[in-house]
Amino acid sequence: MDIDKLRKKVEEKLSAKRFKHVLGVEEMCVILAEKNGADIEKARIAALLHDYMKETNIEVLKEMCKDVPEIKGYETLLEILHGFAGAMAAEKEFGIKDTDILNAIKYHTIGRENMSLLEKIVYIGDAVEIGRNYPCVDEIREETLKDLDSGIIMEVNRKIEYLKEKGGIIHIDTIKMRDDLIKNKRR
Repeated sequence: MDIDKLRKKVEEKLSAKRFKHVLGVEEMCVILAEKNGADIEKARIAALLHDYMKETNIEVLKEMCKDVPEIKGYETLLEILHGFAGAMAAEKEFGIKDTDILNAIKYHTIGRENMSLLEKIVYIGDAVEIGRNYPCVDEIREETLKDLDSGIIMEVNRKIEYLKEKGGIIHIDTIKMRDDLIKNKRR
């Protein structure tokens, strides 16, 4: 796939602010792919497309995702819908058939049990790209660069606390992902 053409298409679809974030995620995902032995081109593609549908009208996203089992009970959350719709758009508009890339896009906000290396990279790359600025992001970024799974666990714990404080909803798959990573680290 021609990465420059893909980057241009994404730039045309998104606002300047969102596109800047996407480029930050691409950069972080390349760093993490190199460090962890993942396919760099796949990391670039998934990173570039992870927020492709983020600025799409929520009613459009709801319609696109109406038959997605993981969405049941979370139908009003743009933060969850856009990843699933993004994977659909990646396949339909860009002809991407690679399941690993599609899953990395699909699960980049909620995660899931038994994530692939690429899925983990896009999940945490989105959370710790250099443009992110929230409490503890520097510590989470530093930990992620040392140990991918530990960084994800730190980020999920932070997200859970943040959502509890705000009265937000955490997807059950996020909890399952964290618990799965903790269990596997103990082995």
